[in-house]
Amino acid sequence: MLSDKILAIDGGKPVLDTSAIAWPVASESIRDAVRQALDDGSWGHYESASMELLIDKLKTNFQVDGAILCSSGTVAVELALRGAGVKANDEVILAGYDFPGNFRAVEAIGARPVLIDVVENGWVIDVGQIEPAVTNDTSAIIVSHLHGQAADLAGIRSIVDARNIGVGKRIVIVEDACQVPGGRIDGLPLGGIGNVSALSFGGSKLLSAGRGGAILSNDPDILQRARIFAQRGNEAFPLSPLQAAVLCPQFDTLGEMTVARNANAIRLIHSTSSIDDLIGLTQIVEGTLAAYYKLPWLLKDRTPGWARADFVQALQAEGVPVGEGFRGFLRRSPRRCRKVGTLVNSQIAAQQTVVLHHPVLLEAESTIDLIGEAIKKVISNSR
Repeated sequence: MLSDKILAIDGGKPVLDTSAIAWPVASESIRDAVRQALDDGSWGHYESASMELLIDKLKTNFQVDGAILCSSGTVAVELALRGAGVKANDEVILAGYDFPGNFRAVEAIGARPVLIDVVENGWVIDVGQIEPAVTNDTSAIIVSHLHGQAADLAGIRSIVDARNIGVGKRIVIVEDACQVPGGRIDGLPLGGIGNVSALSFGGSKLLSAGRGGAILSNDPDILQRARIFAQRGNEAFPLSPLQAAVLCPQFDTLGEMTVARNANAIRLIHSTSSIDDLIGLTQIVEGTLAAYYKLPWLLKDRTPGWARADFVQALQAEGVPVGEGFRGFLRRSPRRCRKVGTLVNSQIAAQQTVVLHHPVLLEAESTIDLIGEAIKKVISNSR
């Protein structure tokens, strides 16, 4: 445990040593899965029982009727959009602060991104900004759950359902759940609520196989269109049997890890809530069990010369595994996208977000408390 390697808070020494943390963790069940794939030869096949098992686990855990495996979360978003029927010259609404691959996925189809703002002091799409952005060319909305904050899918669905009764294209909700496997809203799994959802199994993700992804849906037409696009005589965007083998055992511990991360994140949010220079995460949807891939704060504007990069560097020097958030899309030109409103909250998120990487959230409460102390120490020293 990291808590066994804590260093003293004195003499300019780091608050803690994160060298003991590794992710992903090669548990014995994962080792057994690799051995089995080697022994039965499935590691070198195009298809395998582990791939079918992974699909079954995805369907069960996310409460969906169908799943398609693919090579990455970025590809999953594009396949989800193509499955949703998005075509060239359509418009796709997404937040001005989001993962850059989502913007590129819209462009890859030849569709036009339409940017709207995120919630105030937050990181997810603002439901109140959707209606003014919708036109007869709107075919999809990408809804990303980011940094432990769950988007208001019920509110979004009410707007979309009302719109879909009228004239125009049917609007499909594409749920980007790449950061939130294990998260829930009122018992419903994040990633199983949109019309189609995207998952990532990248090396740093909560479910990890180094690379890989999947799309999930209850709509057979969406899944069929995605399959047709991905078929080029064989699977053009494959996830391998060996990747599937190492993913399957991770579902056995996902729930336990989600609860542990959630508890430690809440503890850290509370311990830093009195720091004037930071704005911590608040959930905008009641009944959320958050899945924390990153735990965020907004660093408030302060004195000249006090930059986010300085804050991040100082925290890293204290052993805290933090980084900056996404750059956002505010600098994208009108040639590439349409912007609705001022996007002021997206700008704040892009310029002021600091995120803590999730593996440390599985550590002991004493470690979580030391992270809080490190943050307070850096803030205090900066003054």
